Amino acid sequence: MFIGKIVKSDSHINYVCQIYGPREVEVEPAPEDYAFGRFVRIAVRARQGDDPEAELHRVLGMSTEPRTYAVGVIYDTILLNPSFGSLGPRLSNETQVELFSPDYIAERAVLIYVMVLGMMQERTTPEGQTEVFSIMHGVPLLSLELGSEIETMDDEQVRAFHFFSDPDRPDEPPYLHMGYLPHIIAQRNSLLPMVALCIIDQLERLFPQNLSLLSIVKRNFAWRLKVETTG
Repeated sequence: MFIGKIVKSDSHINYVCQIYGPREVEVEPAPEDYAFGRFVRIAVRARQGDDPEAELHRVLGMSTEPRTYAVGVIYDTILLNPSFGSLGPRLSNETQVELFSPDYIAERAVLIYVMVLGMMQERTTPEGQTEVFSIMHGVPLLSLELGSEIETMDDEQVRAFHFFSDPDRPDEPPYLHMGYLPHIIAQRNSLLPMVALCIIDQLERLFPQNLSLLSIVKRNFAWRLKVETTG
């Protein structure tokens, strides 16, 4: 589900997204769609070719070309209301403005902050199945563009983002990986340790076979959060 678009960036890995409002999309995002700790992804725009048929297939979702996504997590929400504090008289209220001035641009908005955790690539098989064939955790080389749409990730996509297979050891089974934790820790933001705990809670549900490992990581983050809070 597409929930908004990028309107700004604070750094190479921190982006600000404006949530779609009423009448901007067919299905308006609900608060739970952009909840704290929610995994999201943003398509990285590739260089466009000259083949109009390939472009048509891409738009219709029929393309077999690999698609690259930046994967991130929502770690903050800002409610923007520029009219707050303007207590002077008005000639019309909000209902009248919508009725008599339908082209009026509403300045109120919901902004979310997204931290990019890595990249993933998908492709469509000849049988029409979608498969993930490349995953990277950490700071991506590519930056995102203004206006890029952000969409939520379902449980299968989140699980695929954390389930690694070592190409150098094909005989070993896939394993749980959280390679983005070091650069979460490196960021100076009081909410990010809470985001890490929220991520671990989600992974405990998605990877019940790794509960012992996740419990150790969870205790370490809880201890770190307690120490930083008490100073």
